Amino acid sequence: MSAAVLDGIHTQHGGSVGSEIAAQELADLVRAVVRGTPTPASLAGLHAASAQTRSVAVAEGLADALADLPADRVRRVGRWLAQHGTRRDSVAIGLVLLGLTGDARDRELLLLLGALESLTLYAAEALSRTQPDPERAVFELARRVEGWGRIHAVERLRECTDPEVKAWLLRGGYRNAVMDEYLAHLAATTGDLAGALDAETVDEALLLGAGGILRALCEGGPAADMRHYPDGPVAVASYLCHADRQPADLRLVAAVGVLRRFASSAKAVSCWTAAERARLQAMAEQLCDRPDWRQLVQDALDDEDLEVVKRGLWQAALVGVPFTDQVTRQLRRAPYDFDLWYALVDYTEDIDPALRLADELLPLAELVTGPTLAVGSCGQGPEGILDLVVSRLDAHPGKGWPLIAVALSNRTIRNREMALLALKAWPAALITAEMRHALLAAAGREPDRGMRGRMRIMQDRWLSAR
Repeated sequence: MSAAVLDGIHTQHGGSVGSEIAAQELADLVRAVVRGTPTPASLAGLHAASAQTRSVAVAEGLADALADLPADRVRRVGRWLAQHGTRRDSVAIGLVLLGLTGDARDRELLLLLGALESLTLYAAEALSRTQPDPERAVFELARRVEGWGRIHAVERLRECTDPEVKAWLLRGGYRNAVMDEYLAHLAATTGDLAGALDAETVDEALLLGAGGILRALCEGGPAADMRHYPDGPVAVASYLCHADRQPADLRLVAAVGVLRRFASSAKAVSCWTAAERARLQAMAEQLCDRPDWRQLVQDALDDEDLEVVKRGLWQAALVGVPFTDQVTRQLRRAPYDFDLWYALVDYTEDIDPALRLADELLPLAELVTGPTLAVGSCGQGPEGILDLVVSRLDAHPGKGWPLIAVALSNRTIRNREMALLALKAWPAALITAEMRHALLAAAGREPDRGMRGRMRIMQDRWLSAR
């Protein structure tokens, strides 16, 4: 994983990753440069040392260790590292030093370097510490990035009171290339979603942005969600009222469908009263049953353009418009389209259509390649589609043996692993002599030691159950 991803994971999920020893060692080098006369050799030594340091691990420790040094001299060292560094962590350490001692003169440099996703965390923190208008500075940076950088920057806008920033958060500022769930709660609370939706009318951007926020809060995940949003029932009710006044739109169908599903789920029990659940579910169901909404979904499914069909599949599943026939028709044209297969196995509880199509469309004989140490991945192509379908068979014990048998003899470890997981769910009474023989043969030719061991364990389990 990239440094930006690792920093994101640690800051969001990993707790403290600080290293006091590494911070002190780096601080000693900075101290030597600041208190002496900087030379090419001393600067090169600092650059090399910082390049070998996890910047996220020493950022906090440097603040205490360098507090007694002249701020302007530390700033000059930080700017040198930021401007001339040729390694990511060296530049990041430079940004950390600017965050400790910088000022308004560093704004453009911080915005420039912060536009690189791997440095946004450090630039955003430096902007928030050093600028006379920290919220506006971080806001400007947040609009330049899309991934983990967007998350890091927007996190520093929490409880912002600037009306422009609040409006931006609600209209899409929470969206990012990682997971919208990271920022949805922040946008809803800081942006005052419930208050914004309380207006008599709302603009299209707010309505679409609110739908995305509420969807993410319902999905939950890595950050605060609907359970942590006391204004949720009020915001949802207002959103549904506004949506009811709009013409049919697939984006609205998706948001309302998710809200309906959430209102009837166990998750809603933990955060909404019974009366709130009943009222909001009824409102959402009425919208999902609107003839123009359902016709819009049906028109998307019947379209000749494959991309239009795919855009309507999730909505069809949410509002209960059948789509198996349309997906089947499209798969006969594009037999290895992952999105179509995904909808077929994940948007419906009936696995049989997918099994029939896999038997018809996949070149199963060609997939019996014999095992290798290739890991493989669930994706496009017949091998990836086999992986996808077989990976869902553990939820359907007793079904799909022909596909499982092929996966057991496929070249990728992933396919063989999915086959084992599927067989693990089968009741002992359904295991046949053919299956026992196939697993014995697969274990005998398996080149991966771990996989071979798991095959042996399953053989023993089958034998003990006879």
